[in-house]
Amino acid sequence: MGAGLFEEFPELCAEADEIIGRPVRELCLGADRRLLHQTRYLQPALFTVSALMYLRRAREDGPPEFLIGHSLGEYAALFAAGSLGFADGLRLVRARGEIMGRATGGGMLAVVGLESDRLRAALDGPGAAMVAAGVEIANHNSPDQTVLSGPEDAVRDLADVLRAAGAAKCVLLNVGVAAHSRHMAGAAGEFGVLLRRVDFAEPRVPVVSNVTARPHRPGEIGELLHRHLLRPVRWWDSLRYLREQGVDALVELGPGSVLGKLWAVAEQRLPKGAPEHRLSAGAPEHRLRKGGPEPRPRPVPTITPERLGAASFRARYGLRRAYLVGSAGTGVGSAGLVEALGRAGLMGFHDIRPGTAGSGAPVGGTVPGGAVAGGALLGGVPLGRSGAEAATVDALLGQGVDRVESDHPLGPSRELVRFRCSGAHLDASGRPTAVRHVLARVHGPDHAAAFLSPPADAVLDALVRDGDLTDEEAAAGRRLPVACDVWTDAGSGWRTHTADTGQLLCSVRRVAEQAAVAHGYREPLHVGVGSGVGGPESAAAAFALGADFVVTTGINLCAEESPVPAAVRELLAAVGPADTGWAPAADHFELGARVRVVRRGTLFPARANRLLRLYRTHRAYGDIDSRTRRHIESAVLGRPFEELCEGLCAELRAAGRPVPDGPRRRMALAFRWYLEESARWAIRAEPGRSADYQLRCGPELAEFNRAASAPGASGSAPSGGPDRSVAGIADWIMSGAAELLARGLHGAQL
Repeated sequence: MGAGLFEEFPELCAEADEIIGRPVRELCLGADRRLLHQTRYLQPALFTVSALMYLRRAREDGPPEFLIGHSLGEYAALFAAGSLGFADGLRLVRARGEIMGRATGGGMLAVVGLESDRLRAALDGPGAAMVAAGVEIANHNSPDQTVLSGPEDAVRDLADVLRAAGAAKCVLLNVGVAAHSRHMAGAAGEFGVLLRRVDFAEPRVPVVSNVTARPHRPGEIGELLHRHLLRPVRWWDSLRYLREQGVDALVELGPGSVLGKLWAVAEQRLPKGAPEHRLSAGAPEHRLRKGGPEPRPRPVPTITPERLGAASFRARYGLRRAYLVGSAGTGVGSAGLVEALGRAGLMGFHDIRPGTAGSGAPVGGTVPGGAVAGGALLGGVPLGRSGAEAATVDALLGQGVDRVESDHPLGPSRELVRFRCSGAHLDASGRPTAVRHVLARVHGPDHAAAFLSPPADAVLDALVRDGDLTDEEAAAGRRLPVACDVWTDAGSGWRTHTADTGQLLCSVRRVAEQAAVAHGYREPLHVGVGSGVGGPESAAAAFALGADFVVTTGINLCAEESPVPAAVRELLAAVGPADTGWAPAADHFELGARVRVVRRGTLFPARANRLLRLYRTHRAYGDIDSRTRRHIESAVLGRPFEELCEGLCAELRAAGRPVPDGPRRRMALAFRWYLEESARWAIRAEPGRSADYQLRCGPELAEFNRAASAPGASGSAPSGGPDRSVAGIADWIMSGAAELLARGLHGAQL
């Protein structure tokens, strides 16, 4: 392989020798050829030979008009197009080979002579057990040539099934990985971290992507190469695209002639478009040329809702779109809302913390058919309730919940670490693997850094000592971040001050990049935007700034699946820009934590803020003047102060929780009760308590109401009926954002 090439390009070969760690000539032609069965050496060698063959041919011909490479060959095609330098491309390929080489236990099967419909029938019938075990299509090379990937034993067993179904040949490939399948998720995550650091240049020549069967678009190369490990090679679709463009000749460069034979099949079976293409120059794996006096105009990039955000984020959770529904706090979500999202291929959370309206509710982790729906909010425990979060984690682990939204303003708690590390283990190659995920709401760079770092050793040691984690779980946890995914909440800098959304997103992204490098994480970290997303415009702005996903919260109170009564939804539908304000939060009430709430049609913000002022200026409830106390007990608490405190203390004793001592702590206990109950009153439309409804939401609700009712709003405006479903709101926001971004890119190219 590569005879005569290495002498022509001594400088590049010397560079390759240094990067690969062995002389490339010896790998291809000499004594080291035995090492080519190892992915870590084979892939760099193939890239080098393909690149040098292109350079040799390029001396004789002009630059090609189309480039295409099969699987690894796509990297050589990107080199030929000028998107990658030789050294950068080789380093990427070497890293790819090393990462894939560690993904053991898989296999691949080439199936020849079985048409696609007969193959599908065999997979749905006698091969269904193997498909259920994880076998899937990895390459669709031609109508009767397909490559399958999956667990080695399942792939081997499937060969006999397909031979019986009429396959002319079933060949087990000499590889140890299940390439181009979901089984590469771990490797793809690790490789994605490296891809984010590469600055891909715009291709000078269209390079057809294996993933989309269309030319790579500027700015999307790294994302598609990440998906390349997870998605099948659409080779036949790629050849169809080239035939539609009028291509009528191909030259294969590189070892072997398999791809040239596939092109011959395409010439026979696929109609050709306008006859304006002809061979001109070589390219790695293939070289194609389109002639004609006029160059083709570069197409305007197509932006769809499914392509917004990070593909690796969508792949991690099996989502259709990079869109989440947060809990919004105080239990305003519901299991029905979470399940509705799951049926739509989306994910959401609801608050089941003790002391909230959703406490004790089922999580709704899956929906019929097994689609992932979401999980629950796990938040910082209110003062005086030290065992509450532990009980919540016990319940989540017992239900098999594998993801939670974290609302911990002081950083990761002991119980959050226990949830994250439960079930974590080291795989056969010694790499840490997590089975549970944390999506953390963060309000600043330092706060984000605490979640994007591994748990503190002292916390892990204590969990092992107490029997809450095994030694293996703790060992894996020391090499995993507490949260792989964080989203910025600029509206609550620990619920006391605000920040600029764009600036906060950029700062946290830098923190994530630094953490990935410092700790050598194998899976990508994602940063999303949560505060202020109430319509297509704000979502488009977030994605334009680099958000990997967006989160909506309070606007989902308006969804038909929300537990909020219709009368309350009508109140929310009238909220405008001046109709929200700040109120004390029940958790960390004593420290002055605040939340955004609706103030239209309710006295809750005014009453709650007055309670906070009284708490700050008095050491005991009895120190407050008698007139004010009478008003509080009649209009706010609805009962005598001492009666309320005695009842609350009795509940704490019955639950085995500490009972606050001292008059000031008793005052805080009673005032927190009001803050917690006000959310429950709103959800169940408590008679006589409409003046005390607490509805958490920020200015995004005003944006939602304005944009949804505006004439000519992008997408299907959620203005009543089924479009007010939680999935309808999500589709309206994401479709509108994609339209706005596409319109902006189109305008930039005019």
